Amino acid sequence: MCSDGLKSREAIASRESEELLNEKEAQKLSEFEAHIRRGMDQYAAGLGKTFDDREKFLDYLKNL
Repeated sequence: MCSDGLKSREAIASRESEELLNEKEAQKLSEFEAHIRRGMDQYAAGLGKTFDDREKFLDYLKNL
């Protein structure tokens, strides 16, 4: 196989893996944005949780 053909295949494989990675990143970003929006809506509805001290906050996070 000539080196130009090999380089073309490698370039195509690289592009395909980049596209797949970009799709995964886009999906993760979309999920993150949805979580942020939901948190903002809950806060606006008065459903936000507040903590008076750090230990209570850390205990809450550990129990999620």
